[in-house]
Amino acid sequence: METFIPIDLTTENQEMDKEETNTKPRLLKYEEKKHEYIKPLETQPTEIAEKELEYKTVKAFTESLKSEKTEENITQQHMVSPEPASLREKGKSWRKKDQTHACPKVRKARPVSYDRTEPKDDDVIRNIIRLREKLGWQTVLPQHSLKYGSSKIAVQKITLKKPLEDDGEFVYCLPRKSPKALYNPYDLQVVSAHTAKHCKEFWVITASFISKVTNIVDSIEEVELIPTLEWLSERRHYYLLRQFKIFSDFRMNKAFVTWKLNVKRIKTEKSRSFLYHHLFLADDLFQACLLYIRGLCEDAINLKNDNDHENNLSAICLVKLDSSRTYSLDEFCEEQLQQATQALKQLEDIRDKAISEMKSTFLKVAEKNEIKRYFESKLSEDDTTHFKLPKCRRLLETFFKFVMLIDYIFQELIRQLMNTAVTLLLELFNGSAGMPFSVEKKNENLIRTFKDNSFPTGKTTNDGEELVDNSKTHAISVQKSEVKTDSDISEILNSVEVGKDLRKTYAPIFEVNLCLRIPAESDSSENPKENFHESDLCPEECVMFEDEMSENKDKCVKKHSSEELLPKAKKPKEISYNLEDILSDTESETEFENKYMYYEFPEFPTNLFIDPNRLEFSVKIQNMLTNMEKCITTITPLCQDPHLSIFIDLVSTMDLPNKIGSIIHYTEQTRWPDCHILFEMDPAYQNIIVNLLTIVGNSMGLVNAYSCKFIKYCTMVEKAKIMSMKISSMGELTSKEFEAILNRFRNYFRHIVNMAIEKRIGIFKVVSLDYQSECLPYIDNVIHMSHTLMRSVIEKKNKNLLEVVESSLQQLECDPTEIEEFVEHFIFLNTISSKISKLEKEYLTISQLYSVVTHHQIHISEEQIAIFQVLHIKFSQLKSSMKLSIVNKDTALTKFRDNLEACISGLRVDVSNLKAKIRAPLLLCAATQVSTAMEMIQTLSGEAASLTNKAKAYSSYQDCFSDCQSHMHSINVEEITQIVLSEISDIECDLTLRKQLWEAQEEWRQASSEWRNCSLQSIDVESVQKNVSKLMHIISVLEKGLPKSDMLTHLKQVVTEFKQELPIIIALGNPCLKPRHWEALQETIGKSVTLDKNCKVENLLALKMFQYENEINDMSTSATNEAALEKMLFKIIDFWNITPLHLVLHHTEIYSIFIIPSIDDISAQLEESQVILATIKGSPHIGPIKDLVNEWDQNLTLFSYTLEEWMNCQRNWLYLEPIFHSSEIRRQLPAETELFSQVISMWKKIMSKIQNKQNALQITTSAGVLEILQNCNIHLEHIKKSLEDYLEVKRLIFPRFYFLSNAELLDILADSRNPESVQPHLVKCFGNVKQLLIWKQDIGPPAVKMLISAEGEGLVLPKKIRVRSAVEQWLVNVEKSMFDVLKKFLSQGIEDWNCRTFSQWVLSHPGQVVLTVSQIMFYNDCIKSFVSSYSREKLEEVHAGLICHLEEVAELVVLDTSNSRTKAVLGALLTLYVHCRDIVINLLLKNIFNAEDFEWTRHLQYKWNEKQKLCYVSQGNASFTYGYEYLGCTSRLVITPLTDRCWLTLMEALHLNLGGCPAGPAGTGKTETVKDLAKSLGKHCVVFNCFENLDYKIVRKFFFGLVQSGAWSCFDEFNLIDLEVLSVIASQILTIKAAKDNYSARFVLEGKEIRINMSCAVFITMNPRYKGGVELPDNLKSLFRPVAMMVPHYQMIAEIILFSFGFKSAKSLSEKLTNLYELACKQLSQQ
Repeated sequence: METFIPIDLTTENQEMDKEETNTKPRLLKYEEKKHEYIKPLETQPTEIAEKELEYKTVKAFTESLKSEKTEENITQQHMVSPEPASLREKGKSWRKKDQTHACPKVRKARPVSYDRTEPKDDDVIRNIIRLREKLGWQTVLPQHSLKYGSSKIAVQKITLKKPLEDDGEFVYCLPRKSPKALYNPYDLQVVSAHTAKHCKEFWVITASFISKVTNIVDSIEEVELIPTLEWLSERRHYYLLRQFKIFSDFRMNKAFVTWKLNVKRIKTEKSRSFLYHHLFLADDLFQACLLYIRGLCEDAINLKNDNDHENNLSAICLVKLDSSRTYSLDEFCEEQLQQATQALKQLEDIRDKAISEMKSTFLKVAEKNEIKRYFESKLSEDDTTHFKLPKCRRLLETFFKFVMLIDYIFQELIRQLMNTAVTLLLELFNGSAGMPFSVEKKNENLIRTFKDNSFPTGKTTNDGEELVDNSKTHAISVQKSEVKTDSDISEILNSVEVGKDLRKTYAPIFEVNLCLRIPAESDSSENPKENFHESDLCPEECVMFEDEMSENKDKCVKKHSSEELLPKAKKPKEISYNLEDILSDTESETEFENKYMYYEFPEFPTNLFIDPNRLEFSVKIQNMLTNMEKCITTITPLCQDPHLSIFIDLVSTMDLPNKIGSIIHYTEQTRWPDCHILFEMDPAYQNIIVNLLTIVGNSMGLVNAYSCKFIKYCTMVEKAKIMSMKISSMGELTSKEFEAILNRFRNYFRHIVNMAIEKRIGIFKVVSLDYQSECLPYIDNVIHMSHTLMRSVIEKKNKNLLEVVESSLQQLECDPTEIEEFVEHFIFLNTISSKISKLEKEYLTISQLYSVVTHHQIHISEEQIAIFQVLHIKFSQLKSSMKLSIVNKDTALTKFRDNLEACISGLRVDVSNLKAKIRAPLLLCAATQVSTAMEMIQTLSGEAASLTNKAKAYSSYQDCFSDCQSHMHSINVEEITQIVLSEISDIECDLTLRKQLWEAQEEWRQASSEWRNCSLQSIDVESVQKNVSKLMHIISVLEKGLPKSDMLTHLKQVVTEFKQELPIIIALGNPCLKPRHWEALQETIGKSVTLDKNCKVENLLALKMFQYENEINDMSTSATNEAALEKMLFKIIDFWNITPLHLVLHHTEIYSIFIIPSIDDISAQLEESQVILATIKGSPHIGPIKDLVNEWDQNLTLFSYTLEEWMNCQRNWLYLEPIFHSSEIRRQLPAETELFSQVISMWKKIMSKIQNKQNALQITTSAGVLEILQNCNIHLEHIKKSLEDYLEVKRLIFPRFYFLSNAELLDILADSRNPESVQPHLVKCFGNVKQLLIWKQDIGPPAVKMLISAEGEGLVLPKKIRVRSAVEQWLVNVEKSMFDVLKKFLSQGIEDWNCRTFSQWVLSHPGQVVLTVSQIMFYNDCIKSFVSSYSREKLEEVHAGLICHLEEVAELVVLDTSNSRTKAVLGALLTLYVHCRDIVINLLLKNIFNAEDFEWTRHLQYKWNEKQKLCYVSQGNASFTYGYEYLGCTSRLVITPLTDRCWLTLMEALHLNLGGCPAGPAGTGKTETVKDLAKSLGKHCVVFNCFENLDYKIVRKFFFGLVQSGAWSCFDEFNLIDLEVLSVIASQILTIKAAKDNYSARFVLEGKEIRINMSCAVFITMNPRYKGGVELPDNLKSLFRPVAMMVPHYQMIAEIILFSFGFKSAKSLSEKLTNLYELACKQLSQQ
């Protein structure tokens, strides 16, 4: 132990000071003489017998000071009496004696006994003070704290005049033992002498010295002696040093360093040993073999150049490339696979050489180890025992490892061979792709054939030439857009010439074909083959390819636009196909090319495709490389080769170590070589493949662009196809239409013939010969169809017109004689006169068609030519005959008039004769037979109808000749015929009345006979009444129209008599009459005749009961009413006896149970039944069924009540059932879980009763069901209350749970073991935390590592939060971490402000940090300018800096970035910086340079406290700490003067612990202003949409969460709440305000004591214009500062929003937008 001599113990003698200063620590060894030591008690006088001790200096040694974790801090200084000088002198004499005397031999001590009494006070300091106070010495206890340490009071200088004199009292001590602290030599505990002497190490303390005694062996002790004051000083220094971390952690650091060095040493030794035993290059024999095999591999991959590798016979090449040959894709792939197969054979040869060399080497090594004989021949199993020897085992392990090494060398060779192969492919592709484009070739043979057989020329437009001209113009315009100087052009030409000299000639590698695709109607648009063209074909905006393509090939292809070329990319439009659409001359061919005309004809999406296309090239080339990889990796690994089996297979016969065994197992299970490692994980190899595919893709892109030239032919084919489909359904075409079709499609034919059929583009030779041959037949088909159709139209028109002309000639040539023939002749003459013009047009059309035929040299038959000539002659004859008939028309009319007069006279005579026949008395005589009368009437009716037809015909003749009245003036045909028709009408009326009379007579005879024979039960009363009424009406009509006759009088009498008896028949025929009614009837009439429902009507009429009519009717009515009531009642009874209670099976995770799906129908029926019963009970006819009605009324009432209890129980059970499925809920609520199980069992019991039963009402109303349901409801209500209390506990721990509904919170708690269950509800709990990144570990609980906002921004937490406890607890940790990490990022943002450029700083920090720090820095800059002596200049610099920042941010905004998070941050930053700019401009204009001026303090200010590392937000007199709620990258509100005034009012309200009340009409930004103020202060603002009938309990729960979490709330449309609820809310808010005013940590709200977060706030918004709103109570108004929100500054808002989106001319655009919307608001309706 090292001791330190205090330097402040001085005396008057300088020599003594010098000696004490130079005194060194001592260790004394002494021999204890025979003595007895008895410690006196404290009550006895201190008398200690001193024994003579000799102190000899044996040795001196030091120990390093040990630091401990525990400290003893003594803060009080104990001042005692001054220390005598004798003690100091005595110590000095002891030291001198120690230095001068030699150490004597050690003697053994006698065994002694020691005091066993344990001291009451075990504190060593108090015992030292006690011992020194006995001698009157002063003791100064120095402080152990650095904070109050002082050299003046730590050690007191004492002047001693006398030597130290000790009284000889000893105190024994041991180190104080503590399980939580390490060893401390200065923390001593006073013990008994016996306890100390039996320890190896103890301390002896006196008033002057402290001795450390160490027992060595056999009573030999080492003693270290130190003065008491020095020990106290050392103790102080010890505790002071322990406050330094380096000393307090010394032991731990020392142990760690030692462990680290040991681990490093052990690893180094292991690595050295491993390399020594496993490095084959260290062995000469293995080294030679290894170098030989490596040489073989190097020769295999050593190619002199790309095409001269044949000179090196050992070289292996996996590809065979010919730069002068053009392949098809399949040929190219097949040839490379054949070359790879040949290369595999060469690789096998190299492998055989390696095996031979390895065998030779292994034998040499075995010979060196003297075991060669065991490897020279195949050994039997009995001869392999020697391999179990250690020497043989080690050698076999070495062989096996060497073989594996050679396998790895061959794997590397395979990798290099494949790399070389793909590199050669890449060189070929690059060379071929760099070649210039060739000139287009055309099909000269076809062109020559077309010229020899060309179509006759007509008036056509060369649309194809127009197309080419337009495309050239377009291409030239593209070139002109890139203007180059003469020097640039000369440099380009020079580079091109040099390149041509150095360039090697390459043929195109692949041949691709352009093909025509015309899918059938049944083809699916989703055909993958068809979809190739969607990605391959050129985009809508592509540069046209002409001869200059080779010069502009690097710029000729643009990026694909969003609109694909195919019609499938757009939704087809519904159009009608007509000839004008197809042959529209307004659309040129250039428009076809630009618009892709087949958009207009989407029924058959004709287009072209490239074969093979880009996808096929990519897939087949990759498959080729994959097949080459598979081919070259098919070689067998050496460790499995049979030639080396004698060195390898014997490994399996030995008991090898586990490591080698596992390697063997691995080689058997794993495929060798591993293609995944060799190729797929080689970035260079994969990059070459990507480059290959890129070249193919780029060249295919050029081909796609070139193929755009051929789209016009697709359009031609599409039109031809549509024309061929529609031409037959277009009706008859005109000659002009035929002319247009022939001209257009013959012109198409010429363009297709002149199509380019071959061109070289990049690595491809594009061939379109097949495309040409596929297009031509469609055009040719339309031309031939047009010819055929024209011939058929001509034939049809010729035939029809000739038939009309010939028939007309025949009719004109006939001579009429009869009156009907005259009429037909005159009608035909008028018709043909009106049709002649139409016939002439038809004849002209035929002539024009013949002209088209002649013009286009279309073949037509000789027969049709002859028919046309005959038609010409006949048509001339027709016109001549018509003229002649018109001339002879007057003569024919005169003849017609004479015939008509004779016919009218004969008609009047016939009418008079018919009238006389009808009025004969025979038809009214009762003696006439019915059949005779009916025959006469029928005959006379026929004669009247014939006369009517003749009269109408004669009348119509005059109408036909209205234009010839001059010839008809002598007779008035119309007047005469009207007179005749009137007479005939009277005749028909008389006939009708007589016919009705006879029909009524016959009908009555049959009906009365039938009725009299019917019984009362079977008679149809309704039919009888109807027929009697009908007969009486007929008789009344006949009396008016016919003369008086005996037949009619008799009929009326018998019908009237029957009608009088009819009411009695009806009453007695009532089916509701019961036997009691018949008995009452017999008593009424007083006759002994038996009456019942089977009595016949004839017998009833014979009784003459007309006098009892009233009594009979009353009895029948009563019976009817009683029957109706019974029917209604029994209908209800029957319904409920067969009505089941429909059940459905409800499936849960554990079981399935029946529930009632709905009772809407049964409730409606129950209500209806109860209403009907109430109606029955109110009827006076209820007598017979009164008891039954009362019984069923009680049953239905009970059923209704039971059903209500049932549904209430089911509703609560279904709500709680998924909750108690959760193991977490069951664990937390065991009693409620048991109670819920009882409810389920009772529910099942009830459901088992009613299942599959048809009488639900009877079962439901049975005894015990209602009581069970009531008990279930009581249990469920208790469970719900317990559940609510459980949720309340969770909410108290994490108050943000108050913002969730019970269902949402239960959803979280039910699956609390799954942390992902919290994710959907985070948005309601936090300001803008949409998701938590939860890292699930293999071992241990998952951890929350990041907060993710709705915009996708992530906030990495500084410490991972373990998800191991209840969900509310780790969410509390998430909340705390959110606050901490925002504080950290905010501090980092301030530190980085001056370390980076502004643009970099903006993009490298979270959005919320960027917005907040920018405001802090703006405030700091302004304050610095205010305190500067040049305030205006400094403030102008601040303004210039703001403008610079605005420009930088605006540039970042307009960049084409898809990062929505960055755009949102930049937009919000622009919005805030614009406001900052306006503030500075306002200060400069008003010359305000004082930080206390209101114009400055009225704005939000962000202040940074560097000491506290906190941000404060102030405005006016109010100042608040920034909330640090994570808000993500949300947008910010445009700050207008109205916004500033509103914020100022709200901030002052918060300063007074009040709320704010923005009021105004809708759309003025009330709620958004409050939310943006919360964002500015970093607070979570919860918007609560108020509504009518809002319960105060909901608001109370909301306030609980608000107050405890410290969030803000905004009650939107607050005045919609009922007045009663507002009163309760006022008291709640007043309680919260009182707690904030008193700075209470906890307070009572609504009877519950909760903690309060002082940053909580309540705001409300109101719309005074709302009609349903209420006036707030005065006590509630006083708690909110009102703010009037009127019309916003629309132009300013629009300008800043546009500017934040990057618009440079935002000011002018904002004026236009504002004017536009103001005009729309005034002029347009609200809808």
